[in-house]
Amino acid sequence: MKVIFNCIALFIMVFLNSCEDKIDLKLDSVADKYVIVADLHNANPSQMIVISRAVDFSNNSASNPVIGADVVVKNITSGRSYQFVDRSNGDYVMDRMTLREGNTYALTVQMPDGSLFESTCTMPAYVPVDSIGLVRKKTFDEEYIYASLSFLDPPAKENYYKYKLKLNNEDFKFSDVFSDKFNDGLFVEHEIANEDNDIKEGDEIQILRQCIAKDVYTYWSNIKGQNPGSAAPSNPISNISNGALGYFSVSSAQYYDLKVLQTKKL
Repeated sequence: MKVIFNCIALFIMVFLNSCEDKIDLKLDSVADKYVIVADLHNANPSQMIVISRAVDFSNNSASNPVIGADVVVKNITSGRSYQFVDRSNGDYVMDRMTLREGNTYALTVQMPDGSLFESTCTMPAYVPVDSIGLVRKKTFDEEYIYASLSFLDPPAKENYYKYKLKLNNEDFKFSDVFSDKFNDGLFVEHEIANEDNDIKEGDEIQILRQCIAKDVYTYWSNIKGQNPGSAAPSNPISNISNGALGYFSVSSAQYYDLKVLQTKKL
């Protein structure tokens, strides 16, 4: 991997860690629906699925964790099944689970009330990053720092990318999603930042880059396109059956660490 020398000091490290997607949205009327967040990826040896019951966006109560569900993920390609362990707090975990690119996985969740929810996802191959760095750009009178990842997009194949970013001691948060609809087979640069665009010199950044399935891209693209000023934003399109909110994703992924010491002005 080559490094773009647009910063004087840049630390890059492949880092294995655990993180989960935090979905903080005002949704259209959810009528106490189930929310299943299953973001599995091969950058972690352990996996976690979070299940709760949502409350209507007009209700100030927090969502309620679901305890006692039966959660199984099956590798349809190999035939092996994984029974996730209930932690009695809405988290369902599998301490060690090998995920393989190109394999198809099926999620089955049976709730304590007998409701059944299912989904399938094929794990895409990881698209290697050629270079990573930091850039500073000026928009109107404000300057912003972005992490920049460059790579060759595989030709004649649909590819979808998702990024989460952790700044200093904060939690990982969704940053952005991209498709190769308009740059298939080209050399691509993705510039990402945290939601407040307030990365500054001295910050430590950790990025989780995931190659995701098309329906997972659609889900997060819906979230990205939400209008914060809408009185009742529509619910993102889930790939889980039976009207559940949330999503099921099995992705190939890689962590990258950067430290912002000094950046080159463009």
